[in-house]
Amino acid sequence: MSLIPDLRTAKKIGFIVPSSNVAVEAITTAILASLNVNIIPIFTRIRVLTVGTDATSRSQFSPDVFTSAAQLLTDAECSAILWNGTSGMFMGHDLEADRALAKAMSDAAGGIPCSTTTLATVAALEHLSIRDVSIAVPYTPELTEKVNQFFSGEEFKVHAAVRMDKTPAPNREIAKCTEDEMETVIRKAAVPEAKAILVTCTNWPATGLVQRLEDDLDLTIVDSIGVTLWEGLRMIGYNGKGEDLRQWGRLFTSLAQ
Repeated sequence: MSLIPDLRTAKKIGFIVPSSNVAVEAITTAILASLNVNIIPIFTRIRVLTVGTDATSRSQFSPDVFTSAAQLLTDAECSAILWNGTSGMFMGHDLEADRALAKAMSDAAGGIPCSTTTLATVAALEHLSIRDVSIAVPYTPELTEKVNQFFSGEEFKVHAAVRMDKTPAPNREIAKCTEDEMETVIRKAAVPEAKAILVTCTNWPATGLVQRLEDDLDLTIVDSIGVTLWEGLRMIGYNGKGEDLRQWGRLFTSLAQ
């Protein structure tokens, strides 16, 4: 297949990305290029400068912002649309809130299937039959506890919630963390009781570490950038048969099974 997808026949997955995120496009595009598939990622952005639970931060994630972004992606004839952000994990809501958001997006997009990183993460854990997890994040103590509470509230057993010693700020600085910094946090989250480590931030570029650390730690790692694309691929009917998906970890490998 050509390095350039066939624009006449390619399926398109739309992603709504935080405006201060600099990781999603590069990593998503790299994964798809490695798969040698006729699939195009289409990106649009919403204004997100801060990550928190204060009124200013919360206002960035109002439903109308997402429905407007979803409508823009319909102009490119996307077959699926996903919010590529983890706000559903730290805003203090339960999974039903993200289900409602996905429905609102789909309604605004004329019925195109829609999802979110939060929904994708839970779907991945259910797909892999995993309930015992730990969490690795670049967030503040408050947001880390919110993520912990979210998964505990969805009846997952959270055995560790590990964060960076100092949270990068503003949001765009998170993507500048080194691989060593990310690996240190992920390794600390590798406690014996956990069957999977959740790397929950779509601006924390840990995707490239997943396969090596899974091999080293003998644990599944579900990172937010990778799992959002994984869900998008499932939504458009990609099954991965005949592709070598091992370099992106166990979750992607499961697409071919």
